[in-house]
Amino acid sequence: MIGYTAPPSNEVGRVVIHLPDDATFYRDRSYLPIAIDLVDGTQIPSLLRSDSHGIDYMAGYEIFSALCSARAQRTVDRSLLVDNAPITPERYLGLWRSAIGNSMPPQAASKTFGIQAVAVLQAPLADLAGARSSWTSCPFGAFETFQDKYRRELNVSSDGVFTLELDLARPGAARDAYYAASMVSTRLRHGSTAWRASIELRTSPRGTGQVSLFAVVEA
Repeated sequence: MIGYTAPPSNEVGRVVIHLPDDATFYRDRSYLPIAIDLVDGTQIPSLLRSDSHGIDYMAGYEIFSALCSARAQRTVDRSLLVDNAPITPERYLGLWRSAIGNSMPPQAASKTFGIQAVAVLQAPLADLAGARSSWTSCPFGAFETFQDKYRRELNVSSDGVFTLELDLARPGAARDAYYAASMVSTRLRHGSTAWRASIELRTSPRGTGQVSLFAVVEA
């Protein structure tokens, strides 16, 4: 529609999940930064950076790089509000700095806020025969070892495509998903549409002792 201007987004909170230090070969703390936007009265969590071809954990500096290239810029023209009010980019980045300082493991995010981070891997199983990891820190040198570990959870369709979902709150899941996605990417190449590796955010109904995400500040 000519002249139509989309209403501003209203960010009402942020949750930062930190992953175990062995989740990647870098051995530094990595994160899943999640913005909570209020959309039609519902609080919607979304990753700052999502990728359908990678398990995309982020270092601290990457979080600020992503913010400065997108959401923080939008505070300038007020296409992004916080608690329904304008905010300066500096104050906005400060909110995220505080969220990183108060980051929590996946188990706490699920228990406290009902936000579940799930790694989803999908690819033609036959194409991965003999695939090996180039990283010495990989807990399984060959894809078959990974496949054997999760054999009971691997769903294979009639056309030979497997799907595996790993709740990152499970011990070792963040590490296993990362290295498995790396092997799949190396074998099938990043630009291929034959596979995907991504992180999905799922929300569960509020349970006993669980708090709602964030109190919404009315304008």
